[in-house]
Amino acid sequence: MLRFLGSRALVSGGTALLVLIFVFIAARVTGNPFDLMYPDGLEPGQLAQYNAKYGLDRSYPEQFLLYLRNAVTGDFGIGLVERRPVPEIFFPRLAETLKLGVFSLIFSVVVGVGVGMLLALYPRQPLIRALGHLMSLLYAVPGFVLSLVMILTFGFVLHALPTQGASTPAHYLMPVVCLSVGSIVSLSRYVDNSMRETLHKDFVVTAISKGTGRRSVVWRHVFPNTGVPVITQIGMIVVDILSGTMVIETIFSWPGMGNLLVTSVINRDFPVIQFSVVTVSIIVIVLNYLLDVAYLLLDPRIGRTRGVA
Repeated sequence: MLRFLGSRALVSGGTALLVLIFVFIAARVTGNPFDLMYPDGLEPGQLAQYNAKYGLDRSYPEQFLLYLRNAVTGDFGIGLVERRPVPEIFFPRLAETLKLGVFSLIFSVVVGVGVGMLLALYPRQPLIRALGHLMSLLYAVPGFVLSLVMILTFGFVLHALPTQGASTPAHYLMPVVCLSVGSIVSLSRYVDNSMRETLHKDFVVTAISKGTGRRSVVWRHVFPNTGVPVITQIGMIVVDILSGTMVIETIFSWPGMGNLLVTSVINRDFPVIQFSVVTVSIIVIVLNYLLDVAYLLLDPRIGRTRGVA
């Protein structure tokens, strides 16, 4: 177990370093940020002065090593647009994204698992079949399209919900729904297929033949066997929600990390791009690491197959 956890930690650290290298280079090949900030040009010598101030006059390897050296001491640079330390810019936005993401995750899991159980347990009910068709329809609708439809319907036609900002609970409704729909569909399908497969296994059929009630069989035998694989699916949902925030936050003008990252890419704000992408990558890596540990603890058979038990 300890060897497995140690190897995963090394792989996770290497992944984070590779992400930083990729983002560091990809951000800089787009061009000089001051060309965007000053489209009419600068006075003679000013561009060289700005490049020297932010270290952009050095080679890529020199810039990267300087960034690593400063990062070790907690200096992640100054935002080129807001002219403030990058953590001061990023973490308040991250807090807004986490609030949106937590609500979306809870909504996705509760609705997705519930719909999946209904589809598996009552497949012949007309309303449940209609619900299955609705899930198939929503699967084909991109999140940004659903966002625009909801804004037009509830924002401009019905005037029922606010369409921008994050100041009241009502502001959460449309972003949470739009961010959760794809996860709800995928999770409900996964739970549906997993439960149907478990319902036909020998131990379930034997329990039913002995007179055990259907509800008892579902909660004592079917659902626990379905719950362990669902943990892996939830890890994928977290990644989907984090990646989806960039589009959803931009559409709803949500003051979160995704909106900040999109704006920073447009403005070529290298320090903010680097810190944002690497921090999000570390969050995803740590979550996947913790899910792997939880998966091993809940199902020791996986540990034996991986040779870590």
